[in-house]
Amino acid sequence: MDDQPTRVTPVLVIAGLTGSGKTLAIQQLEQLGYTGLEGIPPGQVIPLVEAMRPHHTALALSLNLHAQEYRDQVPTLAAWVQSQGIPFLFLEARPLVLLNRLSAHRRPHPHHPGGGLLEAIEQEVRDLAPLRERCTHWLDTSDLNAQQLRQQLQALAHGIPQPLNLRLVSFGFKYGAPPDANLLFDVRFLPNPFFQPHLRHLTGQDPPLQEFLFADPVTQSTYQHIVSLIQAFWPHYRAERRPHLSVAIGCTGGQHRSVALVERLAQDLRPWTVPAGNPALPALNIQVQHRHLLDSQRELEARFGPASGSVSVAQQQVRIPLAGVSVPPHG
Repeated sequence: MDDQPTRVTPVLVIAGLTGSGKTLAIQQLEQLGYTGLEGIPPGQVIPLVEAMRPHHTALALSLNLHAQEYRDQVPTLAAWVQSQGIPFLFLEARPLVLLNRLSAHRRPHPHHPGGGLLEAIEQEVRDLAPLRERCTHWLDTSDLNAQQLRQQLQALAHGIPQPLNLRLVSFGFKYGAPPDANLLFDVRFLPNPFFQPHLRHLTGQDPPLQEFLFADPVTQSTYQHIVSLIQAFWPHYRAERRPHLSVAIGCTGGQHRSVALVERLAQDLRPWTVPAGNPALPALNIQVQHRHLLDSQRELEARFGPASGSVSVAQQQVRIPLAGVSVPPHG
């Protein structure tokens, strides 16, 4: 008599906003050995899973939630997946990110096939809010590329705590603050390299400018306060089921001080990216964005000309951040 326990086929159910990456998630899960099914009405999930489980090693299903009658079926499905211990994942992204993705692919939005796209996105966010609260896991894909999304899904599939997403943004107040920052720091009171002619054309990615800035005690103290706040606030964002935190640091133009602090933050937080117990899986995804670096450099060159012996900004490509992780476009 075989006393081996019957193996239960893993199942993952995915819901989310239009443009948040449900198709990409299914594709990544298929690479992990899942059989993927897309656009399933919630009322059909239970019979489909029961029929297919004996014949597949793992199943991933994304939901069709475009019609109100489908959204009305979610409570029954949510109760069932909870009783089965099945992860129920909700994918989302910032509205402007969704707008750019849908516009790039020229996709009509199901809530507004011929109307205003941003209004349709905002309406869908409101419509799916009750469903979102019934999910067991949430993932903001705004700054994730395909590989990072796969890492998140792999962690979820293996019952490992999901890698956390920390987006570090430098910006210039003269061009406007990012509207989606969770934590925003104004560092315009720090020593300004703009007034040092030998540093003016450099950026916060350049070691001489970093050395000048961090030689100042106020910079050192300010930086340590920012690090401490991030470390103190992070568990509370996690407790609020927010796997994504955006930290923005602003100076006047977004070229010198804010860039230097973001670069140092990315470097000093790198040890968080690999947990000691599982070096193969990142515990933290760090993304770096220098929002106004090129704008400031162009304006500086228009006013003072290129730095002596250097190639103008218009003729060179942007360097990859010294310590940060560049963010490829969403696949």
